[in-house]
Formats: sequence, structure tokens, C-alpha cells
Amino acid sequence: MPAVKPKNVKDDITAIAAKYGIEVVGFLKLDDHSRIPAGEMSLLNGVKWEDGEVDLSNVHDPLEIMPSAKTMVILGKKLLDDRSDIYYKASDGYSASVEMMLLEIAASKIIDALRKNGAEAGEYTSYYLKVWAVLCGLGWIGKSRMFVSKAYGPRLRLRGVLTSAEIGETHAVLPDESCGECTECIRACPVGAISATEVDRKKCGACPVNHRKLTENARAYCTACTTSCPVGKPAGHKHAGQAISRQ
Repeated sequence: MPAVKPKNVKDDITAIAAKYGIEVVGFLKLDDHSRIPAGEMSLLNGVKWEDGEVDLSNVHDPLEIMPSAKTMVILGKKLLDDRSDIYYKASDGYSASVEMMLLEIAASKIIDALRKNGAEAGEYTSYYLKVWAVLCGLGWIGKSRMFVSKAYGPRLRLRGVLTSAEIGETHAVLPDESCGECTECIRACPVGAISATEVDRKKCGACPVNHRKLTENARAYCTACTTSCPVGKPAGHKHAGQAISRQ
């Protein structure tokens, strides 16, 4: 098995990501105690589903998926248009946005490259990848409970790759309070699903702006909280009006 050279491998991963238009690449160090630190579990709180909190048992430690993993590679693709989040039906069991398709292709190519370099590699398919992106120092969890990238705000879709290659780093965690006094996403939500401390996923999911049928093979989802966020917003960009009001 050939030796894995960290610098070369990281350069290869970055080059592959760039080829598929992936703007953000992060390298998170994992070890035998790698899990969401107890003090950071709040990153998962504040999201309600029906009458209770989200089920944290769905959050899997990376080492449960790949015991040999030393690094999680975080890939982030910026939304092509934050005013339009459209998922296309590719088959009966598969629908994805253009951004997610690009992430899937890039992740597959990166996994192939890692294996050719002699490392084990595979996808991280657990829920709440946003938490690992926070632990990777790429951003924080906003009032909308979405991941807010330092560079692109909530306009980033994520994908994870696990590998035995030791190319990860330890990063400082940015606190949820990084949103400061901003309440743009709270005011923009057309159904009032976002409060200062939590998000009601039941309200969000029932919003008429969500699941809008555009064609037989395409549905659109609400982007009110995404477009309203000032973090990473391009100069001159204005929040587009929503299809319905709070009333």
C-alpha cells in the first residue's frame, strides 16, 4: 500500500473540489474520542419536530461508520441562486438540487482519489452534518438553526467524506451567538416558524411556500431565511418577496 502524503492528498482534494465548483473544503481531525463534545450539543438544540425536540440518536459518531477514520472532509457548495431552492426528480427514489448533485459527484471523485493514494475513504451519511461543519471552524448555527458559513451565510449545502488519511486539523468553534442582535430570518419567515430560541419544523414543513410543484419532476422550497440573512450576502443583493405573507 503506498504511503499517504498529507500535503499531496489535500492538494488533490482541493483541486477536485474546485473542478466541480465546490467553494468550501474543510479538514476536521478525528480521533478515538471524536464525537460532538458535550458542551457543543447545544448546536443540535432548538429545532422542534411536532411536539418535541429532534431525535439526537440520529447523530452518529464518524467512528461508528468508519472505525479507521482520522479525518472528516467537509465539502460546501454555494447555492447558485438563494431565491430558488429547487429539487429535481432523477428517479422514483432520488431527488436532489443541482448543488447536491455537484457535491455528490465531487465526493465520489475525492473518495476514489483517496483510495488510489492508499487510504480508506467513504461518505459520512449521518444526520446533522452542519454540526461537524461548525466543529471544523467553517461557521456557526444561526437563529434559523441552519448552518451559517462565515463566507456564504446559510447559502451553503454540505457533504462529508471520511478517510483514514491523517490530513485533519483541530479548529476553534464559533458560538451560536455569532448572529448577534440580527433577527432578519425571524422577521422574514412567512409562517413565523423561527423564534429567538427555536425553530418549529412542523410549521416550516407545512408552509405553503414549501413543496411547490413547478413541473412533474421539480419542486421548490421556501428560501425566506436564506435570502434574508446578511452574512455572506453579495453587495447589492436584495431579499426577494415571498409568495405568501404571515397572515
